[in-house]
Amino acid sequence: MLLRLLWLTPVLCFAAWAQHDTKDGEKAKHPFIGDLAAIEAGRQQFSTGCAGCHGPEGGGGRGPNLQDRGVWHPLGDEDMYKLIQKGQGLMPGANVTVDEGWRLVAFVRSLTTPAFEMKAPGDAVAGKAVYEANGCANCHTLQGKGGKLGPDLSNVGLRLPLPKMRKAVMDPDDAIAEGYQGIDLVMRSGERVRGVVKNRTNYSVQVQLGNGSLRLLNVGDVETMTLREATMMPVDYVKKLSKMEMDNLVAFLARQAAGAPVMAAKQ
Repeated sequence: MLLRLLWLTPVLCFAAWAQHDTKDGEKAKHPFIGDLAAIEAGRQQFSTGCAGCHGPEGGGGRGPNLQDRGVWHPLGDEDMYKLIQKGQGLMPGANVTVDEGWRLVAFVRSLTTPAFEMKAPGDAVAGKAVYEANGCANCHTLQGKGGKLGPDLSNVGLRLPLPKMRKAVMDPDDAIAEGYQGIDLVMRSGERVRGVVKNRTNYSVQVQLGNGSLRLLNVGDVETMTLREATMMPVDYVKKLSKMEMDNLVAFLARQAAGAPVMAAKQ
């Protein structure tokens, strides 16, 4: 019960601060917000203090998960800065300088800001070459072209923040995208079927094949069925790609924002 209260108190603190009426959208953003150097400095500060409660990358622990915006996202930048400096409830004040406080704000903001709105390190043009050379299009669709075994990446720049995007490439087994769990079946006829499972009941299983087509199979015709616990995406990119290639690939993916044509035109 005590542990539950210790976890809930910081959450309630964030919720309480979220009630503050801010007009952040009418103010110019602090220059550290979105600045890669400030974000990196904030990440290092976070790792030496805040990570004790919020997790190494803000994924949560005794304190709230800062990678998910469910509780704290209504906070304006000013209110987040005040919360960091002053603390609330069981959350102590950070006791840092003004610049250090704003660097922490910049880092926390970066955990949820869509990648498209950030300046990703790397060369997006060179990243396209990395994408093509490594066969990403075999499984992923981009602007209507490509495979269907993996998520459509046409709008990934607006769906994922940079940290989650990079994590998805470097450690794809960390979280399998919903609706893309791999499945291997051996039919009683001896035929082997491999794809991603879309629907499954006691009577039938619907599998999306590599060419994008859907196949409905009768469970009675299945000899063995294996649901993959690991992703179907290669897990060796972290070793296969250099740091520069990884940066370039992420920069290229960050620019994929089919859902924001007006924003894209302004870039």
